[in-house]
Amino acid sequence: MKRTGKHPDPKPTFDPAGYQTNIHSLNGEPLPDLTSGSFQPFCHGGRRPGAGRKPSGNEPVLLRLQPRLIRRIRRLARVQEKDNSRVATELLELGLKRAKA
Repeated sequence: MKRTGKHPDPKPTFDPAGYQTNIHSLNGEPLPDLTSGSFQPFCHGGRRPGAGRKPSGNEPVLLRLQPRLIRRIRRLARVQEKDNSRVATELLELGLKRAKA
């Protein structure tokens, strides 16, 4: 395709890190002059004190249960408006108390 215009596209030049160094416009829009302004790093995101999930004191455990038991725990949790972990903990505590007696 024949280019129309006064200046042919210059061949791209790259620095050792692989970034192109001779870009002056992007899609016909001139790039902003970054040397005149002051750079301020982003102050949002990242690690902050007090952020994240608060410790509950519980430990994660992987259990392999029969599908019918999982369905019953989930059904009880939905009816009682509790989470699955709470219902499973209560059922295990109840079973352990009965086993001890």
